[in-house]
Amino acid sequence: FSLGADLVGVGNIERWENAPLLMSPAGIMPSARSVVVCAIHHTDAMIEIGGEGSPHDYGSYFYQYYMNKQLDVISYRLACFFEDRGYRAVPIVSSNIWRYRNYKDLEATFAPDMSHIYASVCAGLTEMGYSGLAMSPEYGPRNRFVSIITDAPLVADPLLAGETLCDHCGQCIAHCYAEAVNK
Repeated sequence: FSLGADLVGVGNIERWENAPLLMSPAGIMPSARSVVVCAIHHTDAMIEIGGEGSPHDYGSYFYQYYMNKQLDVISYRLACFFEDRGYRAVPIVSSNIWRYRNYKDLEATFAPDMSHIYASVCAGLTEMGYSGLAMSPEYGPRNRFVSIITDAPLVADPLLAGETLCDHCGQCIAHCYAEAVNK
C-alpha cells in the first residue's frame, strides 16, 4: 500500500492448478509458491467523462498508460523486496505479452503469459463479472492489476464468496461504448 496500491491480495500456487501451464505462474517460475496481486483503481470521473463520443477517444484509456507505469513500479519494487529477503520473484508487467498465434502446445490465441484478471480472483480481491471483468467490492470493475510471482511462502487471502457483486443485469452490455460485450 505504501507503494501506491489500492488493493493487495495473495493467492497460493494451488489456486492455479487447473490453469494451462503456459498461462500460469508455475509456467513462468516453476518454484512459485505464491502470487501477490496489486491493483489501482480508475477514478469515477475518469470513466464517466460523458459526451457523445467514446471515452476511449482520449479520456480513461489514455490514462491507463500512467496507471500501467504506476503498477509496473509497484511490481518491480515488490520483486526487489522479496529478492532482498532471499526469495525469488518475477514481476509480470501490467500489460503483459499477449500471443497472437499458437505457442508451443498452448492452443490459445490472444493469450497472456498470465492473466492479471484471473490472478485478482485467485488472490481474493475480485470476482468475475458477466462482462468478463474482475469486480472488486471496493471499486467494481474499475481496477487495473499487476502480479508478482514468488517462491516466498506467503499466507493466501480468502477468496470472495462468488456471485455477490454481479447480478447479470446486462448494464455492461447496454453501456459499453466499444461494444466489446454481447449476449
